[in-house]
Amino acid sequence: MEYLINTPENLYFERKRAKISFQDLANEIASFANANGGIIAVGITDNGLIEGFNAYGISKLNDCQKVVSRYLKPAPIYEYELIKLKNSKDEDDCILLFHVEPALNYIVRNNKDEVFCRQGDSSIKLTADQIKSLEYDRKERDFETEILIDSSINDIDLEMVDLYKEKLGTQLSTEEILRARGFLREKNGEWHLTKAGMLLFGKNPSIYIPSARVRVLKFEGNNFQFGTEMNIVKDKTFDSCLYKTIEEAREFINSQLREFTHLNQSGIFETVPEYPEFAWYEGLVNAVTHRDYSNSGEHITIKLYDDRLEICSPGKLGGFVTLDTMKTKRYSRNPQIARVLTDLGIVRELNEGVKRIYSEMQKFFLNPPIYSEPDKNSVLLILENNIIMRSRRKEESMLKINNIQNEWKNLNYLERQLLIAIFDKGEINSEEASKVINRGKTTAIKMLNKLIDIGLVEWTGTHKSDIKGRYIIKKER
Repeated sequence: MEYLINTPENLYFERKRAKISFQDLANEIASFANANGGIIAVGITDNGLIEGFNAYGISKLNDCQKVVSRYLKPAPIYEYELIKLKNSKDEDDCILLFHVEPALNYIVRNNKDEVFCRQGDSSIKLTADQIKSLEYDRKERDFETEILIDSSINDIDLEMVDLYKEKLGTQLSTEEILRARGFLREKNGEWHLTKAGMLLFGKNPSIYIPSARVRVLKFEGNNFQFGTEMNIVKDKTFDSCLYKTIEEAREFINSQLREFTHLNQSGIFETVPEYPEFAWYEGLVNAVTHRDYSNSGEHITIKLYDDRLEICSPGKLGGFVTLDTMKTKRYSRNPQIARVLTDLGIVRELNEGVKRIYSEMQKFFLNPPIYSEPDKNSVLLILENNIIMRSRRKEESMLKINNIQNEWKNLNYLERQLLIAIFDKGEINSEEASKVINRGKTTAIKMLNKLIDIGLVEWTGTHKSDIKGRYIIKKER
C-alpha cells in the first residue's frame, strides 16, 4: 500500500480514480501493453488518496473488470487483483489493480482501432506513422522471450539475483523470482533461461549470445590509424551480465578519461573532468538497454579519441522514436531488460536521460551531443570535449608574453604547436617535441633551434648533447 500511495507515477505505474470511463481505462491498459507493461491502480487519486469504489457502486467495479474483453483487440496478457481496504473515510472499500504484461509481438488496439502507448508518466495516442513504426518493431520483440534450450539453472549468477531480490525487497527463491518475471521457463520437463534472463542473470551471457558485449577502445589522436600507424593504446571488452557490464565499463572509462586544471575567475585552480560523467554514462546505459540484441554480428563499441567520445549501439532507434523526437519520446526495444535495469536503479524514466545529457553538456560549456543513425541500423552518440577551446586559452595566455606575441604571426603551424606544448608542459626534450609535431627527431630539433634563434625558447643543458637538458620558454628580461 505504501508503494501504491507514495510512488510517483512513471513508465510502469499509474493511479486512476474509480470514476474513470471504461474507454479511458481500456486505453490506459492498452498503452501499458504497447510499451513495457506495468501496474494500473484504480480507486486511488493522483495524489495518493484512497477513494475506492463505494461511491460508484458494485456495478462499476464489475464492469471495470470487463473492459479488456469489451474494448481491446487483441486482448493483452494481464491479471486483475482486488484489494480490500479502508478508504480515506475509514470505510470498508476496495481498489482494483491491473497487472499488464508487454505485448511482445503484436499491437493492442481499442474498439475504435486507435493505438495508445505509455510515454514517461502518461499515455499518448499514436499517429499513423508511429503505429507503422511500432508494427515493424514488434517483429523484434520475440528475442527476449526465446528459450535458450542449452541453458539451465546452473548458468544463473546467484550474486546478481540476490542483488535484484534486495532491490525488490522480496524473499522469493531464485527460481521463484525468475519464473515470476518470465526469465526461467520450462520446456520438456526442464527449466531454461530465456535470452533476456541470460543477459540479465547469466554467469557468462556471451557464450550463448556472442554479441552481448561492450568493447572500449582508446586512441592516440583524433582518428583511427591502420597498419604501422596503428594508434590504439587501450582495448578492453566487457561481457558479464548487463548490470555488471555497465558498472565494469563505467569504472574503466572513468580511469581513461582526462582531467583539466585551470584558474577560475576567483583565482583558484579548479579541476574538471573531460566530459560530465552523467552524459557518457547515460549513453552507455542507453546502448546496453535498447540495442538490438538479435543482431548477432555486432557489439556495442565505445571509442575514446583526444577530442571526442563515441558510443555506437547496434540497431536503429526503436518503435516510433526518431532523431528529432528522442528528447521527448521513449520506447524500449527490450522491455523486460529495461524494467529490470530500472528496478536496479540504472535506467532512468520519464525521458530524463537524453534531455539531461544535453543539459549536462551545456553546463560544461561543451557542444550539444550529436546523435545519428550512420548506417540506418545503428545509433551513434558523439560527445565532443573542448580541448580545442582549452588550447586556444593556453594560446591566449602564452601570447601575453611580449616576445612571443611579436613573433607569433611569423611562425608556421608546427612551430606554433611546439611553442604551445612547451608553454603547457613547462619543458620538453627533443623526443617529446618530435611526437608533438609528428615528425622525425632531426626535424624537431631544427624547429626548436629556430625558436631559440628568434629568442622564444632556451636550452637548459650545459652542452648540445646534455641528456638532462630541456627546452623551456625564454624568460623576458
